[in-house]
Amino acid sequence: MRFWMLALAATVAASGAWAKSHHGKQRKQSAEARHAAAPRDPNGVWNIQSATTVGDCPALIPTSLTLADNKIASAGGAQLQAWGYLDETGNIVARFTGAGEHVARFHGTLKGGRGEGAWSSSTDMCGGTWRAAQE
Repeated sequence: MRFWMLALAATVAASGAWAKSHHGKQRKQSAEARHAAAPRDPNGVWNIQSATTVGDCPALIPTSLTLADNKIASAGGAQLQAWGYLDETGNIVARFTGAGEHVARFHGTLKGGRGEGAWSSSTDMCGGTWRAAQE
């Protein structure tokens, strides 16, 4: 009988310890999820990495964008004219025009300091993807 009482006590203690550690992990994950979901001001500098997946294009996607008042204020890394805006839900739409009237259209999302999307150029018959990180 004493053996069964010790076994029962050990089981109860172990389940209590598991519940406590599981509850702590849940609390930590909730705090991390709240931090990740917190709104972040999208204005500022965004570093862009692009990849061409179709065709062969000149450098039409800038390596960085600066947003001011949710509009593209400047584009870095290439000789481009840039136009575009970010809506209230984080969707970005942009157009980049390079020398010789090369044009690329750029769209996707920028949220929480990260972004991704696609781009295409009907003038050069090419396109690809992009990812962004806010400085």
